[in-house]
Amino acid sequence: MLLVAVRAANRAVDALARVMGACAGWLIIACALFITFDVLARRFLGFSTQSSVELSGYMLGIGITWGLAAAMEARSHVRIDVLIMRFPPGVRRWLHWVALLALAIFAGFLVYGAFYTARESFEFRATDNSLLKTPLIIPQGLWLVGLAVFGLMAALRTIEVTLLLRGGTIGEVERLTGPRSYVEEAEETLDALGVKADALQQSLQPQTDGASAGVPRPPDRSAP
Repeated sequence: MLLVAVRAANRAVDALARVMGACAGWLIIACALFITFDVLARRFLGFSTQSSVELSGYMLGIGITWGLAAAMEARSHVRIDVLIMRFPPGVRRWLHWVALLALAIFAGFLVYGAFYTARESFEFRATDNSLLKTPLIIPQGLWLVGLAVFGLMAALRTIEVTLLLRGGTIGEVERLTGPRSYVEEAEETLDALGVKADALQQSLQPQTDGASAGVPRPPDRSAP
């Protein structure tokens, strides 16, 4: 019963993480466009927004923190798994659990630091030193949201894997913590290209019927 509830919570956080990941991607694109505009305007039009450094820093920071949970949901974080995949499944599942627990603890420290930084900026009504005088609680609060979702996902993943250690399989554990397989990466590439894996597999199968391939059938010489 507890495992079912944790999995339901994980699915909800996964859906939120995918939305935040999409927002992070568009924010990085907006950051690049804004910097490009500022450079071209300074070079050819003779003026500057004078806030590109501050705003691009905020956008980059928010984009990174909002993309953390999405990267974890997609299992796309950089991993050094040369040794861990050589262990037997019984040992490997415990190593995955230790790595996930360490990540959850690290995320907890990040959330703790971001919370107190944002609270201090809110209490003192702190602003940046640019012409915009942006209240620091805005970017810091958005950073906190991204880190909080990342920490929540890491904690829920740790709880689910802890429950799976008792009766789950190594496949269930690695579905949450292990690196993506070559098949999963290939399917993701095909989805990005708009190609269905089943359709591609059928198109690559050798055609045994010559007529279906546009080749005329040889005459039937067995007929009288």
